[in-house]
Parts: sequence; C-alpha cells; structure tokens
Amino acid sequence: MRPFETMFVILILTSIACGGGVVTTPAPVISTDADVPLIATSALSSPTEESVTPTLTPSPANVIFVNTLEQEVYPFVQNGKCSFAEAIMAANTAKQFDSCNAGVLGESVIELMTGEYVFTQVDESPPVYEWLISVTDVGTALPPIAYPMTIHGNDATLTRAENAEPLRFFELMVNSTLTMDNITIQNGDVAKDWGGAIYSMNSSITLDNTRFINNNSDNGGAIYFTFGRLDIANSEFVNNTSTGNGGALYIDSSRSLIQSTRFEGNESDGNGGGLYAYFATLVITDNFFIKNRVTENANGNWGGGMFTNRVNITITESQFYQNESPAYGGAVGVINPVLAGIDPETENMIQQIQDAPVVSDMLTSIPGFQATLEAHPSGIYSNFKEDIQIHNNCFANNATTNPADPNWTSGIHASAAVADGNYWGNPSGPSGRGPGSGDSVGKNKIIFAPFLTDAPDFCDPSFSEIE
Repeated sequence: MRPFETMFVILILTSIACGGGVVTTPAPVISTDADVPLIATSALSSPTEESVTPTLTPSPANVIFVNTLEQEVYPFVQNGKCSFAEAIMAANTAKQFDSCNAGVLGESVIELMTGEYVFTQVDESPPVYEWLISVTDVGTALPPIAYPMTIHGNDATLTRAENAEPLRFFELMVNSTLTMDNITIQNGDVAKDWGGAIYSMNSSITLDNTRFINNNSDNGGAIYFTFGRLDIANSEFVNNTSTGNGGALYIDSSRSLIQSTRFEGNESDGNGGGLYAYFATLVITDNFFIKNRVTENANGNWGGGMFTNRVNITITESQFYQNESPAYGGAVGVINPVLAGIDPETENMIQQIQDAPVVSDMLTSIPGFQATLEAHPSGIYSNFKEDIQIHNNCFANNATTNPADPNWTSGIHASAAVADGNYWGNPSGPSGRGPGSGDSVGKNKIIFAPFLTDAPDFCDPSFSEIE
C-alpha cells in the first residue's frame, strides 16, 4: 500500500472511533419506587433507529395494593408490607402507611391479595376525626370505614380464627360508603351485639359477588344495616345465624335493592330466618330463598325465608323453597305494610329519628348530622304503599310447624298483598290455611289470581314440585 493510501485508511478509522459511525446506545436506567409500580409502554430503539425514551405509566394514585395476608393491628409496625388494616387507614387519611400508597381521600380503591386472611384479634385504630364516631362497643378486626372506598377482593377470604375473641370484620362509621366485590366473609361472631360480619349506620353499602358464610350475632347474623342505602347483587348468604331477628340480614330504616342473591340455610331465633326488614323500602328481584328457618321461640315465629314490618316491599321472579317457621309464613311473613298513624305525605324518617330518644341522644354529638341526613335521601322515607307486591315467583314446599295455631300459613302471611302470576307448587294455586307446598293465608285484601298452573322456566325443578 502506498504511503498516502495508508494515511487515508488511518484517518477513516480514527473518524469512526471518534463518533462518525453508528454506536449502540446502552439501555437507560429506570428509577422505580416499590410503592408505585411502573410499567414500560415503549420498547428501546434498535441500533438503526433514533433512540426514544420509554414512557412510564404509574399506577393510579388512588389504588392501594395489599401485599400480605398477615393481620396487623394498630399501632402498626414498619415492616415494609402493606396489610389490609394499613390499606384501610391509608384510604381513611390519604396518608402513606408502611408500604401502602396514600390513596385519594374518598376515592381510594383497595386491591386485595388473593388468599385467606385469618383474623385473631380486634383492631384498636382511633377514629380518623372525632365526629366520625363509632356506634358499637364490639371489636372489629379491621379499622372502621370512615370515608368512601372500594375494596376489590380478588377472590380473597376473610375468616375469624377458631377460638379467637368475638369480632366482626367491618364497621362503617356515620356518613361513609363501602363498595366491595369478589370476596368471602366467614365465621364472624359478635354474639352480644349486632352484625356478625358488617355493622353500618347512616352509610351506604354496595356488594357484588360477595359471600357471607357462618356469621353470627344477636341481630343480623351477617349484616346489620340501618339508616342508609344497601344494594346487593350476585351474592350468597349461607348458614348465618342470629339469636334475635334476621338470620343473615337485618335492614332497618333504609332503602335496599337485593337481586340475583341466594339465601340458604340461615336461621333466626326471632323473626326472618333469612332476612328481616323494618321501616324500609325493599325490592327483592331474582333471588333464591331455600331452607331458611325460624326456630320455635318466644321472640317471634314469623317468616322462615323473610319477614317485614312496616315495609314497602316488592318481590319479583324469586324462588322460595323449603323455608320454615313455627306459625306465620313459612316462606314470607309481612305485617303492618302501612305506617299506622303516620301520614306518608308529610312525615319522613328525619322525624322518626328526632322522636327516637336513644337515636337522637346518640347522634347529637355529631356536627351537622341532621343536615347530612337531609342531603342524603337514601336514608329518608316519605312514601309507603298500602300493599306489598309479589309477582311472578315460585313458592313450593315451605312449611309451618305448629298446625294447632289457627293463623298458621305455609307460604305467605300478609294483611294486604297483590300476588298475581305466581306459582304455588301446585296447579290449583294457594289453598288458604293449612299444610301444603304453596299455602298462603287467604284473608284480608290478598289478590292471588291469576296464578300460574305450570312452573315458569326459572323455577328450579328439583324444588318446585309438591313433596
């Protein structure tokens, strides 16, 4: 090679080494925060393309991820984990607890880790604010729900440990809101109080795909709910018990929609083996009541499947099979569908609260409570109907166990009802007092016709025929 040619090659190689050619860009270092997962949405550029900085999308600020199944109680220990209790406190305060994201006050979403959460002791978390008072004296496994929040269960199970002290799982403080789905809650026990799994007063609850199993209390074996709005869908109440009213569910002074939900094997020593409602507006749609019962007792004897008192109630496309009570309404017991002595056009639930010494005294310490109640019509009633509506349901093989009582009725006991288009377990319809699959009291203002001579398609064939 000639000298000038050699020099030319050297110059080219030098130019390349100094940056005149294509150089591979090393991967950038991505800073992460253990509490806020980051997701890369753009791949690194190829050596032949212009380099592009990845776009990183953090998890929404309102989402709190629970990453341990262990129970933690207040005061919480800094262990680098986000427990269920810490997540609730973060949602209540919009402050970070341990590795729990702070969330957004009133908009927090708690994502549970799938698995079984075993609770052995009550939590002693203080109220977030003084006016957000607790209304029970019984211990709760988790901090009280003080502000609106959503809990996605992700098929988790909450259970009280065997031989653990009495406890329920949730208490909603005044004027709070809970939305919850895809979760199982079992073995809560507050035998000397109300609401074995959940206690709520003047709040709102929405439940979807939620299962309550083997919970127990004095009233409302699974849930005690008063002054608010309760919506339940696609859920189950199984083998819950109460020593008073409402083996599974007790609803007082509230509005409630219950749909596509199963009540099975619940038991009450008062009234309402599956459900008890008082001073309420209640819509029951596409539900299943099977083998719920009221024991023979001195406290009630009404409504093996459900019982209502002073309730505006509509029951449609639901099924009642093998429910049992000692005397009144093996399937459904209804009394006082009209508020006696109260003008529904002028009176409402606010007046009822003001006239109730225990309630009014308890709530006088809450600033602005009356204004809050007036601003939330979900807890106010001004319209009660004179009859109950029972349309297009299936009643079969329900029973009462005391044929000596002249008022006993195997199906429905009611003082006034419009009950057309139902299937009564036999082609001839309800037969009045006495034993049988679909018997119902035939007195007072009850309209049964037309009744279905054949069970509709949604009736379960294994239960809908006379035994």
